[in-house]
Amino acid sequence: MRRFIDRLRRLFAELRRRNVFKVASVYAVTAWGAVLGASSLFPAFGAPSWAVPMFVAIAVLGFPIAIALAWAYELKPTGVVPDDGATAAGAHGSGRAVPGPVLERAAPEEGTQLLQPSSIRVQWEDGRGRHDRLFSRNFRIGRDASCDVHLDDPLVSRRHASIEFADGLWWLNDLGSRNGTLLNGRRVSRVPMPGRCEVRLHEQSEAIQFEVISSPDACTVTSSRIQLTNE
Repeated sequence: MRRFIDRLRRLFAELRRRNVFKVASVYAVTAWGAVLGASSLFPAFGAPSWAVPMFVAIAVLGFPIAIALAWAYELKPTGVVPDDGATAAGAHGSGRAVPGPVLERAAPEEGTQLLQPSSIRVQWEDGRGRHDRLFSRNFRIGRDASCDVHLDDPLVSRRHASIEFADGLWWLNDLGSRNGTLLNGRRVSRVPMPGRCEVRLHEQSEAIQFEVISSPDACTVTSSRIQLTNE
């Protein structure tokens, strides 16, 4: 019951964030005024008797469409764009979560070179239990089922963040998410990951634990490097 209430709270928070309630109220008031105007003006212009009921039916049918558009899209200064958190078109890595034992090594995709000698361990918990995976390739985190680390949380963008290996380090990249990505409590866009850290995909989300597993002579990163990179 507690988990259901928590999910319901997150759903309402996401509805508010996407302005669904605002769109619904504005549409209802506008449609009501338009129906009143049509009922007065249509007969005056000699419209057939079925014109007003047809107008009302169209207004009613348009309500769920307006709600769906408010959920799926957002209005930005550059125009109307999909609300999927996938604004970074160059995200690296893809693939579906692979079922398996508690600790599994993610299989590389076809044509993908293993990024040895470094790998990264990811631990997180959701409604299906606790997950523990080991990656040796780039991967993505998000609400979409195609993400390697899939989180069923309405406040998480469909493609929220990616983890990629470059220049001997593992990097955390925010993919233009709506609620941001926090590394050890600090909001970041692209930073190298320290040996151990936790990532949250919004301020109220459960922490995702990361552990970089490298050879003794592999590159490392300190907290000061993280701050310098994100400034």
